[in-house]
Amino acid sequence: MLYGGSRSGKTFLLTHALIVRAAKVPGTRHLIVRHRFAHVKSSIWYQTLPDVLKINGIKATENKSDWFMTLPNGSEIWVGGLDDKERVEKILGNEYSTVYFNEVSQIGYDSITVGLTRLAEKSTLINRAYYDCNPPSPLHWAHKLFIEKVDPKGGEPLAKPELYAHMLMNPHDNAENLPDDYIENVLATLPERARRRFLLGEWVKAEGVIYEGFSDSHIVTREEIPPIERHVVGLDFGLNTAAVLVGFAGDNIYVIDDHGTYNATASAFNAEIWERWGNYDIVYCDPAGGERIQEIAYGDKANNSVDPGIDNINAAIDGGRFFVCEDAHGVLSEIYDYRRDDKERVVKENDHFMDAMRYGIFSEAQYGEVLAGYVEI
Repeated sequence: MLYGGSRSGKTFLLTHALIVRAAKVPGTRHLIVRHRFAHVKSSIWYQTLPDVLKINGIKATENKSDWFMTLPNGSEIWVGGLDDKERVEKILGNEYSTVYFNEVSQIGYDSITVGLTRLAEKSTLINRAYYDCNPPSPLHWAHKLFIEKVDPKGGEPLAKPELYAHMLMNPHDNAENLPDDYIENVLATLPERARRRFLLGEWVKAEGVIYEGFSDSHIVTREEIPPIERHVVGLDFGLNTAAVLVGFAGDNIYVIDDHGTYNATASAFNAEIWERWGNYDIVYCDPAGGERIQEIAYGDKANNSVDPGIDNINAAIDGGRFFVCEDAHGVLSEIYDYRRDDKERVVKENDHFMDAMRYGIFSEAQYGEVLAGYVEI
């Protein structure tokens, strides 16, 4: 993984490595993937790929129906996003010699694990996965996997840590390819957190973070959680489906555990969370789930009032009534980077566990007592 500040050459370098591999062995297939297809199309397909091909003197044939390029030796370079079910199924129908996950700060770990299953093409190349990012918070799965060398889900030491190499690259390393004033007058003048992230390549909370008051003091062990009076689940549907188990003890809220998957059916995910937890009282589901809610045991529509839900959780944080168990790896990987943009809009990136958490907590606060009489406990 290459990580570091903005415009440090990470994407160019890894794209170049991918092209060299494709040119080396004829007939191989390689994938560059981002969270959103629109982003990989604009930044990789129309910018980085043409530049790298030109430098290497390679002319490729473009297929804009399935979005891949064919090199003269028959090797293919595919690009894709993880936000469109139809395209995802087409991409995952192939096997690749290289999978490059671009800007992994925006990609959930469950999507990564599914993508890695397609790193299975048999050729004379050693199959490789590449990653890059502008570093988010140190609780992100990429920090755990590459820097701490632990499993992002369970926290156990990696069986083969030597497979997860990382290198820091910052804008000063690429100064000769940047505008003269970019580092001094743009990056160096950013607000403190943004400057540390985009200039120095440090793992920090994002600017505009929504749960500003949340800190390590709110993280508890399983043993520190008191007897729970009521368990509820918040569930967010989508290609990345996420569920968060929340417990209530008096006025205190405990995020106990979470579970996520990628590109699964509602019925399959229901079976997974029932086997994992099985003692919850109700599942507050993403209202956009439609008929999928009927496939969830104890499922009901959640209250999806975003700002009131966020305010409710912030009030609990400020009042010392909100805690997250260290086992809730999905929530902890997102909470420090869940943020608003400069127009005060919630940034819809890598937020599936945040949505699920809000569904569970705010829906219970709004009408949990009313529904409790109608739910089999």
